[in-house]
Amino acid sequence: MLTAFILSADGTVSRDSSEASLAAAVRDPQTTFWLDMCKPTDEEISLLDDVFGFHPLAIEDTIGYSQRPKIESYNHIGDACKSGYFYMVFHGPDLETFRQKLRTKELDIFVSDRYMVTIRDERIKSVDEVLGKAEAGPERVLARGTDVLLYSILDHMIDNYEPILDYLQDALDDLEERALLRPEPSVLTSISVKKRELLNLRRIVAPQREVVAQLTRGDVPFIREGTRVFMRDVQDHLIRIVEMVELYRDLVVGARDIYLSSISNRLNEIMKTLTMITVFALPLTVGTGFFGMNFKEDVSFFDWMLTHPMGFWIATALTVGTIGGIFYWFYRKGWLRREERINELPEDWTRAGRRPHEEGEKES
Repeated sequence: MLTAFILSADGTVSRDSSEASLAAAVRDPQTTFWLDMCKPTDEEISLLDDVFGFHPLAIEDTIGYSQRPKIESYNHIGDACKSGYFYMVFHGPDLETFRQKLRTKELDIFVSDRYMVTIRDERIKSVDEVLGKAEAGPERVLARGTDVLLYSILDHMIDNYEPILDYLQDALDDLEERALLRPEPSVLTSISVKKRELLNLRRIVAPQREVVAQLTRGDVPFIREGTRVFMRDVQDHLIRIVEMVELYRDLVVGARDIYLSSISNRLNEIMKTLTMITVFALPLTVGTGFFGMNFKEDVSFFDWMLTHPMGFWIATALTVGTIGGIFYWFYRKGWLRREERINELPEDWTRAGRRPHEEGEKES
């Protein structure tokens, strides 16, 4: 689906996205326009070559498998752009499924001093938000320039990572609590899933920091100095997001260590209990086994014990006395004391309910 906003030199806005209208806009040096391609067909993708004359490698990158975030500069052929054009790949969060699976959506951008073309295989909230503003006042959005339009999309896209950070913080707090209080095998599975998701998220977000860094410098000539100030704000947000993702990776490793320690402690408690049962049963086993042996010759002591009317009670008393002595010895050594099990976490477990990235904002 194509959505076009074409601002002419006289201030009129056209929504015509036909090939002829787009070709005329490309040829007119006084025209500024934005073309959005959402789930484009092969015929619509061909406009990138037929109308705009974009580089074949850049067009190839817009289709197929997901690209790593990047920015590339091309010298334009055939239109009146002063500074050529730039091809960018950016990724925004999928806010519809992030609670089930953390994934991102790719946005391909061709941008110059006069136009911007965005290509996406699925709906992206940040682009839809800026499209909504353009629908309400296209002349106001386009009159500010393509650099401001690019900033608006990137700013909305980065802001949409905030719900992801909040969700990850809550999920990791829950994982730590489960690892400490209820260390079940499912906890280790959840930890592994979260670790893999954070690795993938960092693989996407970290390169975007470098892309925006180029936009804040003079590497992109059509971005004005006033817009670079706002781009630096986007860069600051991206740096903070990368730092939070790295912090969450450390929290995942910490949750795994807590889980392994909890499992080890439980195993130690079980082995301790079984060992004590074995030690307490040892006198019974030795006594009954010893007195139950058959000797060829009569042994006066054993014969007396076995034939005495109180022999059973004497043997029982000796056995119970031995067990009692062992019990008292264990008690004096402190081996019978069980470690107090934590049933609930203190209220300040998550730093008095404050999330780490909120603390960073307050300190700054």
